Amino acid sequence: MARKSLTGLVAFLLCWACAGPHALAANILSPGLASTAAHYSGYSDSLVTVLIFLEQDTPAYVAKGRQGHALGTHASEPGVTQALTSINGNLVSDFIDAHSYLFASVESRHWIVPALTVKVPVSRLAQLGMMDGVRRVVENVALDFDQPVKEVTAPSMATGISDGLNQLNVRALWALGYKGQGRLVCSFDTGVEGTHPALASHWRGNTASVSASWFSKVSPGAPVDAAGHGTHTMGVMVGAVNGDTIGVAPGAQWISAGVIDQPGRSLSVTISDILDAFQWALDPDGDPATTDDVPDVILNSWGIPKGLFEPCDNTFYDVVDAVEAAGIVTIFACGNEGPDPMTLRLPADRASTPLNSFSVGAVDGNFQVPNFSSRGPSSCDTTQIKPEVVAPGVLIRSSYKDGTYKYMSGTSMAAPFIAGLVALMRQYNPSATVDQIKNAMIQSCIDVGAPGEDNASGYGFIDVTKLLDFLPAPPSTKISLVNQAVSGDGIAMPGETFELSLTLANPAGNLPNINGTLVPRVDSEATVQNSTVGFFFGTGGTSGIQTLPFTVQASPSLYNGQQIQFDLYLQTGSFAPFDTLTITLPIGIQPAGQVATLNNPDIDLTISEFAQYGLAPGSIFNLNGDGFRYKNSDNLLYEGGIIVARNALQMSTSVRGEDATATSSDFVPTIPFATSNLSDGGRRTTVTMRDYNSTVSIPVEVRQESISYDSYGDEGFVIIRYVLRNVTAEFISGLHFGFVSDFDLPAGNDRYHFNPDQGVVYQTNGVDPAVGLVGLDNIDGFASFSNGPDKRGFTNSEWLDLMTSSVGVDTSDGSDRGFMISSAPIDLEPGDTAVVAFALLAGDNADAILANADAARRRFYVATSVDDGSGGGLPNGFSLHQNYPNPFNPTTTIAFDLPGTAEVTLDIFNIKGQKVVTLINGFRSAGAHSVVWDATSSEGNRVASGVYYYRLRANDVSQTKRMVVLK
Repeated sequence: MARKSLTGLVAFLLCWACAGPHALAANILSPGLASTAAHYSGYSDSLVTVLIFLEQDTPAYVAKGRQGHALGTHASEPGVTQALTSINGNLVSDFIDAHSYLFASVESRHWIVPALTVKVPVSRLAQLGMMDGVRRVVENVALDFDQPVKEVTAPSMATGISDGLNQLNVRALWALGYKGQGRLVCSFDTGVEGTHPALASHWRGNTASVSASWFSKVSPGAPVDAAGHGTHTMGVMVGAVNGDTIGVAPGAQWISAGVIDQPGRSLSVTISDILDAFQWALDPDGDPATTDDVPDVILNSWGIPKGLFEPCDNTFYDVVDAVEAAGIVTIFACGNEGPDPMTLRLPADRASTPLNSFSVGAVDGNFQVPNFSSRGPSSCDTTQIKPEVVAPGVLIRSSYKDGTYKYMSGTSMAAPFIAGLVALMRQYNPSATVDQIKNAMIQSCIDVGAPGEDNASGYGFIDVTKLLDFLPAPPSTKISLVNQAVSGDGIAMPGETFELSLTLANPAGNLPNINGTLVPRVDSEATVQNSTVGFFFGTGGTSGIQTLPFTVQASPSLYNGQQIQFDLYLQTGSFAPFDTLTITLPIGIQPAGQVATLNNPDIDLTISEFAQYGLAPGSIFNLNGDGFRYKNSDNLLYEGGIIVARNALQMSTSVRGEDATATSSDFVPTIPFATSNLSDGGRRTTVTMRDYNSTVSIPVEVRQESISYDSYGDEGFVIIRYVLRNVTAEFISGLHFGFVSDFDLPAGNDRYHFNPDQGVVYQTNGVDPAVGLVGLDNIDGFASFSNGPDKRGFTNSEWLDLMTSSVGVDTSDGSDRGFMISSAPIDLEPGDTAVVAFALLAGDNADAILANADAARRRFYVATSVDDGSGGGLPNGFSLHQNYPNPFNPTTTIAFDLPGTAEVTLDIFNIKGQKVVTLINGFRSAGAHSVVWDATSSEGNRVASGVYYYRLRANDVSQTKRMVVLK
C-alpha cells in the first residue's frame, strides 16, 4: 500500500471531519465498534483492542491450490506459506508504517490474511473505518464455543469399539489396513489432555518438539485441557488404549491448538489467537521445507459471534482457502443451535460451493437428526443447502479430562468422525487433494431424513464401504503397517531379546509375496538377528503376515519411555526396495507423566508427575533421570515412591510389586508440574495426581510438593509434602500413607540407624555419603525391610504390614535393606485435606544427616506455620488465582495468597453487578488459602448458568476475576 503524503493526509482528515465520519465508517466497523464510535463523548479516550483486516486480491495459487494439490505440495514456489508471509506480511508492514500515528500499540501482525491486532483510542475508530485499504475492523473478541448439549459420565474402560464407530462401520476400512498409520490430525478446540491414557501414546510430541505439536498462548509447555471438550473430540478422531477403541483413526498421530476456553483464562482466547493458530498449523515446526509436520485435517468446534461480521464475509473464507491450498482439509461442526433454519455460524455457513466449507451435522443411533443440530440454509445464500453431511453425534463415548470418559452429544462430537475419515483416506492415497477427499465423502453418502439433499442432514450419512471408490487410486503400490506385536508380555524392555511380528496391508492385492528387511535407524539402539523375512499375502490378498518374526535385541543402555525407530525396506525378489516403512517401537514401561530434576548446591533429585523418585540408570525404573545424588556422587536411590491404602485390596502404589520389578505407577497427573519461588528463598514444584491406574481406586486427590533451598545450611535436604484431599461427598476413614525408599551406597557394607527423638532413619557405610529420611508432619511409623540377596518383591499385604504394624528399624549390619515411613490412620470428611511431609537427607556422615534433619524441620515449620494445607511457603504478595475448574458444575475452588494477616472479603457477583453471596468476611493469616463455591446464592439456591465475577478485598487492595457456571 502506498504511503499517504502529508498533503493527502490533511485533505483526508478535512474530508473526514466534514462528511459525517461515523456514518461513512459504519460499513467498515463492526456494529459494536460503529455504535461505540457514534456515541464517543470526547471526554475520555479509553483504548480498545481491535483487528484490522486489509483489502487484498486472493492469490491465484490460493484459490486454485485446494483443487490441485495434496498435503505437502506447493501450488507455486516458494510455496503457500512462504508466499503468504511475503505478500501479506509486506502489506501489513506498509500499512503500519503509513498509519502508526493511529495506534497506541501494535499487538500482533498476521500473514495468513493481511491483518493486524492493535490497541487504538476510541476517538479514532471512525477515522480508522474510513482508511484506504481497510476492509473490516472488528473487536478482538472470544470465539463462540460449540458446547455439548448433554454430558453423562461413561465407564473408564470398555472392550471393543464404540457404538459410534460401529454405526459408521469404520471396521470396513480397518479390515483393509487403514487405521491412519503415518497420518496426522489436528484440532482447534479447548486443548487436549496430553496424559490421557487413550491419547498419550498418539501425540506427535512424543517424537517431535512440543512447539511443533501443541499451540497455546496460555499454556505452551504441554497439552492441557481444563474443559474436557477438546479431549473428547480428539478421542473420537484417534483415541485407543488396551483394546478400548474410541477413535476412527487409532493409528494416526495428533497435534492440537488450544484456542478456546484455556485453563485460567475462561473464554478469553480471541480471533487474533485463532489466526495465529492457523498460521502455526501451516508450518508447525517453523521449517517450510518440511511437510511431515503439517496435519492432514483440522477439526474446528468454534464459530464467529453473530453480528461481528456481515453474512458471507470472506475473512475466514480466505483463511480456510489458504490452509486448504497447502493440502489441509478443514472440517467444521455445524453448531448446536437448531432446529430453526439458518442457525449455522460463520465460517461453517459458507456456501459458495459444497466443497468450500465442509460442515457436519449430527444424527442419533436411528439416523434421525436431533433438534439441537443446526440447520441450513446458509445465511449467506438462502438457496444453498447446509450442512454437507451428518455423522453420529448423540451420546458419543470418548475421552474426557482427568483421565476419565464421558458420553457427550453435539455436532462437535459428530465432526471428528468425519475428520478421522480424512486420515484413513489420506493413508489410502496420500496424494488425494482437498476437493477430491470432500467430493468422495459427498458422493458416498446414503440419504437420511427428507429425500434428497436437505437442510437438516445435507447429502446424508457416509457409507464408508464406498468411500475409497470415489477417490483416485494411489499412484503406486502402497504398503502400510496394520499391527506390530512384541512376544512375551508385549513390552520390549531394555536389554531384552524378543520377537517382533508385523502385519502389513496392500489394498491393491497385487503382490502375493514380498520381502522385508528391518534395519535400526541407530545401530547402537538395537540388533536385528534375522534382518530379512518374507511376508505372505496370497493371490489377491490384502493382508500380509510374516513367515518368521524378526528377532530383536534391544540395547541395555535404553531406558523406559524411549522410542526407537527402524526402517523396513520392502522388495519383490532381488529387485531394489520399492517402498520403506517406518516402524516405531516403544521401549519398556511408558511413564504416566513428565519427570524433572531439582537441584541445589549439594543435591540433585529427579521427581515425577506420578509419585516416583530417582529414575536414574541402574534404578528400578530407569527413565534416564539423575537419581538422588550428593555432591556429584553416583545415584544413591534405587527406588522411591508412595503408597496410599485403606486395606490390602484398596491400595494404590508407585513402588515395586510382588515380582520385584518396576510397574507403571497407579498415579497419573491431573494438573501438571508447576514451579514457583517462595518468599523464604525456596523453590517449589507441584503436581496434582489421581490413582486412575489402580485396580481399586481411592477417591482421594494427591498433591505433591517438592521444595529445595540454595542457602547455606539448607543444601542437605529436599522437603516432600503431600496434601491428600477427599474429593467425594462421603466420609473416608482409615487411610494410610507410606513412603518407600531403597538407598544403595556404592561401597556396600551399609549400616542402618534410627533416631526416635528426631524421627530420622538413615544409612551409612563410613565411605560414601550418608542418606536418610526425616518425618516432618504426620509421620509416626518407621520401619526397615530386607531386600534379601537380591531385590525382592512385596505383596500388598506385606506393604500394609510395614505401614500399620510396629516393625521398627533393624539396625543390624550386613544385609541390603530399605526404609518405610508412614502416617497414622487418616480420616477425611468430604472436601477435607490432610498433610503428610518428610525430607530426603544427604550428608558427609551421620552427624551431618542429623544436622540436616534439624535444618529441614526448621525450614518446614517456619514455611508452613501459616499454611492452610494448599501449599507450602509464604507467598510473595497479594494474589487472587483463577478458579478451577472453569467453566464448572457443580463446584469450583477459588484460591488466593496473602503476604500478611489481612481483613478479607470474598464476594460473588452476577453479570449485572448484583451480589450473589459472600464466601469470606473476616481476618485471615499470611499464606495460601482456598474456598470452594457450590454455585449457590446466600439464600441457598442454585444460581443460573452464565458469567459471574468474584472479587477479593484484603485491607486496601482488591482483585476481580471472571468465571462461568455451566449446567
